[in-house]
Amino acid sequence: MDEKLLDLLDMALAERFQLSYASMRQEEPQAEKRVILHMELSENIQNSSTIGQEDKKMIDEYLATSAEMEDKLQRYLYIQGAKDCVAVLRELGVIK
Repeated sequence: MDEKLLDLLDMALAERFQLSYASMRQEEPQAEKRVILHMELSENIQNSSTIGQEDKKMIDEYLATSAEMEDKLQRYLYIQGAKDCVAVLRELGVIK
């Protein structure tokens, strides 16, 4: 694919994810509670006097890697869902 097209796709996906994330936080109280808990735990780790700097660094690296993998999974599932939708619409004869 063309580099510009890939950049546009990436921007469009990022926007869709942000909108979906905001919508989820509004519509699902449990999701909002999890987001708040996550932020509180992150702050507690950063401010902890019992966790050493090396351990904090390792935890940060783990969380960053985990978030990156989650992002890649979400992107993959979103694109695969769109492909599956098109395939189903073709099978139903809605599109060619």
